[in-house]
Amino acid sequence: MPYTRELLDGGWTRSFLARAHPPTVTMPRIKALTSGTIPGFIDIVLNLDSSTLAEDNLISQMHRQDKKLFFYGDDTWMRLFPGHFTEADGTTSFFVTDYTEVDNNVTRHVQPALSNPHWDALILHYLGLDHIGHLGGPTSPLVSPKLQEMDGVIRNIHQALIEQDKSLSLPSLIVLCGDHGMSDAGSHGGASASETITPLVFISSAFKQDQETPVPHPEEVQQIDLAPTLAILLGLPIPQNSLGQAIPAMLEGSLSPREQLRALQLNSYQLSRVLEQNIDSFESDIAYSMYQHALRLHATWLSHTPNSSTRYAQSLFDKAAGQYLKAMGSMRNKVASSLSRYDLHAMGCGVVLLWQVLFLLCYSASSPGTQPSLTPDLKPSLLLLIGCCLAAGITQIALCTAAGGETSELLCIPTIGAGTLPLLLIVTGGSLAAILVSTGGGLKWRQTINKNFQSLSWCEIFLLIGTVFHTLTFAASSFIEEEHQTWYFLTLTLLLAIFIYVTSAAIGQSVDKMAARVAMAVAAALVICRLLRAWNQTGMKWADRPDIGDWFVRPENKTSLSILTMASFMIIYILRCFKRPNYRLLVALVGAYLYRYATGSVDLPVSLPTSQKGLHEARLVYLLVFVSLAGVSLSYGRQFYIAHNQNTNQENSHKNSRKSDMKTADVFRFGQVFDELYDIHIMLVALLLRPHNSAVAAMLVVLHYCIVGVVLPWLQMRAWAVALVHVWMGQASFFAQGNSNSIATVDISAGYVGMSSYVHSVAGLLTCISTYAGPILWMLSLFAYTAKHHSQRYRSAILEVTHTLALTRALPLAFYTVLVSFQRYHLFVWSVFSPKLLYDTMHTYVVTAGIAVLLVHLGIIKWLTHHKMSKTS
Repeated sequence: MPYTRELLDGGWTRSFLARAHPPTVTMPRIKALTSGTIPGFIDIVLNLDSSTLAEDNLISQMHRQDKKLFFYGDDTWMRLFPGHFTEADGTTSFFVTDYTEVDNNVTRHVQPALSNPHWDALILHYLGLDHIGHLGGPTSPLVSPKLQEMDGVIRNIHQALIEQDKSLSLPSLIVLCGDHGMSDAGSHGGASASETITPLVFISSAFKQDQETPVPHPEEVQQIDLAPTLAILLGLPIPQNSLGQAIPAMLEGSLSPREQLRALQLNSYQLSRVLEQNIDSFESDIAYSMYQHALRLHATWLSHTPNSSTRYAQSLFDKAAGQYLKAMGSMRNKVASSLSRYDLHAMGCGVVLLWQVLFLLCYSASSPGTQPSLTPDLKPSLLLLIGCCLAAGITQIALCTAAGGETSELLCIPTIGAGTLPLLLIVTGGSLAAILVSTGGGLKWRQTINKNFQSLSWCEIFLLIGTVFHTLTFAASSFIEEEHQTWYFLTLTLLLAIFIYVTSAAIGQSVDKMAARVAMAVAAALVICRLLRAWNQTGMKWADRPDIGDWFVRPENKTSLSILTMASFMIIYILRCFKRPNYRLLVALVGAYLYRYATGSVDLPVSLPTSQKGLHEARLVYLLVFVSLAGVSLSYGRQFYIAHNQNTNQENSHKNSRKSDMKTADVFRFGQVFDELYDIHIMLVALLLRPHNSAVAAMLVVLHYCIVGVVLPWLQMRAWAVALVHVWMGQASFFAQGNSNSIATVDISAGYVGMSSYVHSVAGLLTCISTYAGPILWMLSLFAYTAKHHSQRYRSAILEVTHTLALTRALPLAFYTVLVSFQRYHLFVWSVFSPKLLYDTMHTYVVTAGIAVLLVHLGIIKWLTHHKMSKTS
């Protein structure tokens, strides 16, 4: 940006580094820039559907004073400030594959707006650089041309305003800033320095100096300081709830000493009002005392105004200004630390509900019998449940109607009706009942646990201990930040232990060829897991370290990336289709490669015509996905029809054999549906993941072949242990993709592959599939494995699997919500704890959807079995 650099060196600017508060996404950052307030974490969700900004802000202040505002760019502004702009043209900020038209649509308005003298403020929000970051990261070859384009826009605006200033009584001001930064992966939303630090440059002819002076290192300010600074410079009231403090360097030279102290006094008074509204006994607070002291120094300086040129008066001015700044900083910090208000009543109900689910699952899993049941014997506890519900209902009403108490805005409503009270009774009372039921099993429960524990193999014991160990690691924030290390450690340790066990078995039986084959498979799995660990650096502490994926995404290694992607797709097809050809999968993989070729990510030996931004190639893959899903539905319906006819036509003499058939052959045919769903998911993964992660997809398929195809059948573990293995591998795969517990690692560009416009539901679904590609892949593998290897006892195996999946989500969530509740005032609550809770909640939705599909499938199998038995009898 040579022209901007020339302005900086030529003394035209006042430059700063602005630090933003997380979450670093667009909507809360616009709120901060215009209102000076600190947004909440929930704004990450609200960012997808922004509504009118109700808080006092600069835009509303100017609108009330009949200022003419022109706006062009991100339509988030138009949703936050509807009806405020005299002229506006918005573009959607969510269609991240477009980095050209979104900016051209803004630039085409610049020259006409500059030629129009009838505006007071012109806001331009360019999106191209942000979209390039999402697509290719900060090292993308598209970054430099885009910065040069933005430099040209700044040149045109600045030169036009210089000419206009010659005929104006007051100089114009250009504010050049970013709403957020960009992580090393090109995303944003987290709290890293590269995401929170942005440039803040004020450009004006009022700053022009006669001779060039060396530019000092920019001072760091808060992003929310922009609101009160602009309010003072533009003669507007400071937004009512602003926590920003005017930037002193912007007041010097622009205002007289008297005006500077008056501006600081107004800013301090506004902050004291915010302190009064948020802090009890604010008058005794040290921050308010500092403000009072600043007022006294200010008054003393005013009394010496006639002699303001004396050294003593200058010393008083410096002391008063410094005291104002200290007081404002102290008041801001005090208010900011108290802004997080929690609905403890609603939080408590939510935590108890989660523990209710966990205790019911544990009670069901430990109930007497050979297999776990999802419906333990609750008849003895029915009266207890009713009693607890009534007791909880009385407590709920007492809490919501207590005089002078702090009640829940969510759970305590003015009028109780329409089924609200029964729901609250079940939620709160059922929780207590579940705890009592679970602990009321007494000696019988403990005897059952001891009996079951003694029959476990070493591998099953390790899986249980590892799962509990992972949950306990949540007690430390560093383990949450680097959770991938825990899963890598557990999976590699499990595979290493199996390798030692299998190798000893193979040596003990010199002719056991199967054990030797298993040992080779485990060794291959170990190598692949180690390679996956090094492919994408993730976490929060060392995510910026170079990794294998970083090398492949460099522009000079485009040929290597092309070979890698092509080889990965070939490996996927060979391993998935060497027994049964799947031409839809083949065409989908070719379409995914051509999409990457159309977007410029990979090369081909020959030049081929492509559609704009690969729209047609991506849509070909989507078409194949829909066709495959339709084929799966027809195949499932056909199997149902065949099984139903067999039930109708069978004879009494074949009762036993037919019953056995339903448990083996029919179940296996029904189970093949999940194999086909696995292939469909591979189609989407090949299309949606970043190009260098095509190798991750290939390695996951190889890992699936080694572990699921060779190792697990040889170990012959119980269904719940097999489910835990799949859960572990799914969690490790989640982080191997480059994901972490930071919002910044969500690849939102996946939600716009093959899209020509923004569709909220479709973008959300595609982003979810891309983010949880690994866990979904292993979950589908688990369902297919259960149908293939547990067909003799399919119903009980399915119950074990669903039960285990539910437990693996309930256990960490129940434990983690308690920890987060206690740590709600922790320094990292918004940057570490809250994003992790958001990820786990979404993961629970994904697993719950899988459980629902499996239980519906089980219901159909159960109906066919029952129908066959009734026909036979």
